[in-house]
Amino acid sequence: MKSFLKICTIFILLLNTVLGNPEKKIVKIGLGYSGRSYDPHKHTDSSTLAITKQIYNNLFILDNENEVKGELIENYSIKNNTIEMDLKRGILFQDGEELNSEIVKKSLERNKSIPVTKVLVDPIEKLEVIDKYKLRIICTTNVDILLHNLTHSSMAIVKEDKNKKLVGTGAFKLLEWGTGQKVILEKNDNYFKGSPKIDILEFLTIPEAPNRYIALETNEIQIAYDISSIDVKAFKNSKDLEILNKLSYGTDFLSINTEKAPLNDKRLRQAISYAIDKDSMNEVIFENTSKVANSIITPNTFGYSNKEEKKYNLEKAKKIMKDYKTPIEIELWIYEDTSKYQMAQIIQANLKEIGIDVKIQTLELSSFLQLTAQGKHNALIGLWYTSTGDADYGYYPLLHNNSRGGVGNRSFYNNQRVNTLLDEARKEPVKEKRKEKYEEIQEIILDENPIIPIVYKTYNIGINKNIKGFKFNPNGNHILENIEY
Repeated sequence: MKSFLKICTIFILLLNTVLGNPEKKIVKIGLGYSGRSYDPHKHTDSSTLAITKQIYNNLFILDNENEVKGELIENYSIKNNTIEMDLKRGILFQDGEELNSEIVKKSLERNKSIPVTKVLVDPIEKLEVIDKYKLRIICTTNVDILLHNLTHSSMAIVKEDKNKKLVGTGAFKLLEWGTGQKVILEKNDNYFKGSPKIDILEFLTIPEAPNRYIALETNEIQIAYDISSIDVKAFKNSKDLEILNKLSYGTDFLSINTEKAPLNDKRLRQAISYAIDKDSMNEVIFENTSKVANSIITPNTFGYSNKEEKKYNLEKAKKIMKDYKTPIEIELWIYEDTSKYQMAQIIQANLKEIGIDVKIQTLELSSFLQLTAQGKHNALIGLWYTSTGDADYGYYPLLHNNSRGGVGNRSFYNNQRVNTLLDEARKEPVKEKRKEKYEEIQEIILDENPIIPIVYKTYNIGINKNIKGFKFNPNGNHILENIEY
């Protein structure tokens, strides 16, 4: 018998030597920008969160109907301004430690200490650990706002391992980050929703949209984020590729520094708004796949109102400009992005017709974010995702005086009525009354134009047809835990 077992063992070893280990299943994803860090609390740009979404989980997530549901939470109850939460049992971090209330409390307190995410947890007055799995949150504001805020990918629950490196509970764990140009994740076999069917995810930075399409076509990558509208047409004749496109939570906009003369003059900003031909921009750049915007927040966001915008009216713009006797020159800043440059060119041509000379300045993304946070710019073209599905995260960071600079208010706008309405909306328990306050804010912004919304972003994802289980997320942080290839 022993001789037989030895022969079997030798045979198995020889078979493994000949056949080798099974090839790992690898899926490669092309991004337009490099992820900045594997720390989701410190960077909220879409490329960073597209990656970290796979490493970490949130207490809550949004479903397809924009309703909040638990992810790490088994159940919860609300009484007045207090939320009591019961964590799911047996969830393990990637270092083997079990999720518990103390870790959650520490993670949320960390969010409070970091400026870029503090705005999301400002509603938290007090965190109380009830027991190992139960947690109480006492809010200063409407509980519904906090619940939506906790779905934001930067609200992921994190902890430090013994080497002081962040780990999460997500479907994939970090294998290699490097400079962020190439990020490698490997599957987490202990994932509480089940081990992923893909062994390795590789995120590759491919800045130009046409190059992402080519990489997809040649199978260098299997998923390409943010395919340009021009390249969408090419998918119609492809046997191997398909395009997924849906309205996102993103809005492309022109933000004007209201502290810089002469742009601190409301009437000049109104003239600029009238002079911008958004319809032509949508047609020329986005092939009419996007939708002309009338608000900072998108139609699929709570608090949106279909207020009439300032439509393109060159005569009105010229009439206002008669009050300005001296030539006006402004610098328009953009980051490296094909569509942003095209938008800047159209704005440049539009404003030339009313006597405003626009100089386009292109910056690398990190410099763009740093310098605009300091208010060095005249105007910029930006993109904001109201990723929580609630107007508070669109309006408060971009418009409230407390959010000036790096948090989001790069127009350095300060309107006491808007500040008051935003503060009141955070405390208003009745949804319809809260929506009325957001409608008034929208009217004020459409009049004063610190931010001029241009188009609602339609998100185009190119994928290999052999990819199954891809889950589209309107905030751009798509979920890859169930994909197969």
